[in-house]
Amino acid sequence: MTFKLSLLKQQFSETPALLGTASLLFALIPISLAPSLTKLCQQEIGANAVVFHRSWIATVVFALWNGLEAFRYQQSDSQSIEQKPFTGQEVWLLLAMGTSAGTYLLLWAWSLSQTSVAKVALLSNLNSLFVALAGYLLFGRRFDHRFVIGLVIALGGAIAFELNKVQFANDQILGDALALLTAVFMATCMLLIERLRTRFSTATIMLWRCGVTTMFLLPVLPFLEDRLLPYSWTGWFFIIFQALFCQVLGQGLLAYSLSRISSGVVAVTLLLEPVLASIFAWFIFSEQVGLFDWATFAVVLAGIYLAQSSQSTVQITNEGS
Repeated sequence: MTFKLSLLKQQFSETPALLGTASLLFALIPISLAPSLTKLCQQEIGANAVVFHRSWIATVVFALWNGLEAFRYQQSDSQSIEQKPFTGQEVWLLLAMGTSAGTYLLLWAWSLSQTSVAKVALLSNLNSLFVALAGYLLFGRRFDHRFVIGLVIALGGAIAFELNKVQFANDQILGDALALLTAVFMATCMLLIERLRTRFSTATIMLWRCGVTTMFLLPVLPFLEDRLLPYSWTGWFFIIFQALFCQVLGQGLLAYSLSRISSGVVAVTLLLEPVLASIFAWFIFSEQVGLFDWATFAVVLAGIYLAQSSQSTVQITNEGS
């Protein structure tokens, strides 16, 4: 009997990590498809306009989601932790999270106009390194050897994958710096979401993230783009599909996974995103994917497996929705 109880307890403790890993791996599909969909949208409008439309459409969806959740709690006897008043610190954290998300999206779009796509993918995906460093230096988080080895292997594979496509030029220094700043703000956003997940649901966090990003982009968008609206129904279809599939589903699942597994492991797993994005581009645009690309893909997978199977995976939280 004691053995059965201990086995059940072990299985219960492993469930959050399994749910987080499953949601994260599924989130990689819409997140990795986003660059290809953005490229299709850019036939009619610019990248910043695409981001703006993604944000406001997702804001409407998450506002409706929050309204339905509030109505459900009113009709039931259960008490939601979010019914407590927001503290000033929590409001500032929510605003900082949304602002960092809007900032990294702007920097990402700006860097694409100043340097190559390959270098943007290479430098912006260093966010996993910044997440691990911030967790260690600022929050005193400790990672076991298995996670560190997995991080090094996955990061090395991702860098090798992108370096195979990079052409270095002195006139692209500004774009390189913007791409590196993109990684810093992406890491900041991820760490803030992880902290907020102990108090707020996925729908609330994504409502604030998308809402603040929309308000952040609204005043500057006319200065960044000549055309703000697509001129065909096909253009609107790709924007709406991207908002629902990539922003609501993909980013929503990513936020959910941060309540189950640590931000360090999430960031390492996201190193798979540029590889999957290239595979999707291969299918959609017939972009070349060579033997070296497939080899680095296997290296990244091996590193992610080590990180995912380490003791640094589980994220303890008080809220699980």
